[in-house]
Amino acid sequence: MTDTTTPAATAAPHHDHYPTLAELDDTARRLATRWPDLCRVRTVGTSRAGRPLTLLTVGHGPHAILVVAGAHADEFAARAAVTDLAHHALTHRHPDLTWHFLLCLDPDGAHLADGSRTARTLPAYFAHYYRPAAEDQPEWAPAIGADLPESRALLDLVDELRPTLQFSLHSTDVGGTFVQATTDPTALAHPFARSAAHLGIPVETGAFDTFHLHESAPGVYLMTPHHIDHQERTTGMLTPHQGDRGRTGTWFAPQRHGGETVLVEVPAFTSAHLGDHRPADAAHRHLRTTADRLRHRGTLLTALLDAALPHLRNPDTPLLRAARTPLTALHQLADAWDPEVHGHDLLHTPMTRARLTGIDLWAHRVPVRAAALLRRAVRVAGAPAAREAARLDHLLRDWCAQYQRRFEPVWLPVAHQAAHQANTVRAAVALRHPAP
Repeated sequence: MTDTTTPAATAAPHHDHYPTLAELDDTARRLATRWPDLCRVRTVGTSRAGRPLTLLTVGHGPHAILVVAGAHADEFAARAAVTDLAHHALTHRHPDLTWHFLLCLDPDGAHLADGSRTARTLPAYFAHYYRPAAEDQPEWAPAIGADLPESRALLDLVDELRPTLQFSLHSTDVGGTFVQATTDPTALAHPFARSAAHLGIPVETGAFDTFHLHESAPGVYLMTPHHIDHQERTTGMLTPHQGDRGRTGTWFAPQRHGGETVLVEVPAFTSAHLGDHRPADAAHRHLRTTADRLRHRGTLLTALLDAALPHLRNPDTPLLRAARTPLTALHQLADAWDPEVHGHDLLHTPMTRARLTGIDLWAHRVPVRAAALLRRAVRVAGAPAAREAARLDHLLRDWCAQYQRRFEPVWLPVAHQAAHQANTVRAAVALRHPAP
């Protein structure tokens, strides 16, 4: 659906679905065909499987704005936000700016995750779930020493464009919204909060992956390389590669040219069980119980993987590699949270109810992701692994139901997801480059 009443008849979209990559590419090429003096489309690299990395450019100003979509295969909101922002760049032309939109950083992963794109319930979302292994994620691959062509293309693009602002647009299954930035984002707090309130999106102030970041305002965080390294070690998702100047991934690359990066997170499903800043009750017991549950679920999944492996022809498929990342995280997170292991450090931080809720959110999310990925990987073996596949079906249904009961997720319309990301991007750009 489009609205052709916008200035210059640029047909800004009213989203009722996440665009496919083909639709996104078609939109970019239509804009370039209709406004060849303002819009250009080019290929800036190729994925591991030979898919093009496509860049849409709008404008001719001296300062570059780079917007990266599709950094994670399971996150679809950015596709709609990029479309909104491209039309905005056309209808509100800033003479000092050139906008660059990398339509999808990981098209290979997006291809494997496409079955979740049309889901509007958690069970449907996880039925075809895919998120690559840590070493296969282009945005983070340099952080662990992995050399991917998609990562090189993005880093080369940053060096070519020298953007004053890079935006990485992210989303998650259940939760709220928050922002991370590589320079002090305090000035962004008000427009960010206003957009979230207008669109009915809770601000998430207890997300576990922000525990080690400086909070400039509710849900607004400052990133430094040291904090990001610490964050990724304790979340169990990555082990930073020591001695590599790019070990913090692609986020800090614009700093080489005086630029900064802003990450905008939105949920696909919102939850009202966020943002309680009162002191947590019985935090020690809660952390210990959560750690034990993670270990138990990790043990169950590991045993099923071991039983299925003899029936799998290829033990190194993208799905199996992907499953091993959350499986590893289950055990590492359990130790990170258990007060009898490393979790005692958490008890010395201001442990609010929001932070315990953030831990609980991860404690439900990570096992469900692991089970969903492992089930897809095992199903390809057919009858020989039918017993393991059936068991994984049962665990996924059970854990997904528990996830739903705990957080009561409510679908957030695609238009709201996209509008909030676009609002936050525009606000950050206006702060850095006020209109003349």
